[in-house]
Amino acid sequence: MVNWSLINSGGRKISSAQIRKNMVSFMTRNYPGSVIDSIERKYNAYKIQLMSGLCLVFDADGRHVKTD
Repeated sequence: MVNWSLINSGGRKISSAQIRKNMVSFMTRNYPGSVIDSIERKYNAYKIQLMSGLCLVFDADGRHVKTD
């Protein structure tokens, strides 16, 4: 299960309320048990780096765009 309660972002903590619900659904459905290394938010995208080395990119609405 992914723990979304607190996420580091640029040295400050943000709550799961600021993360799109469909991003959480995508992560729990496709990457259960994954550990998130970081989440970066830009005005039009979210970039989630997993400890496994995968990088997931979502649009501003939280829809999955690509996996690197």
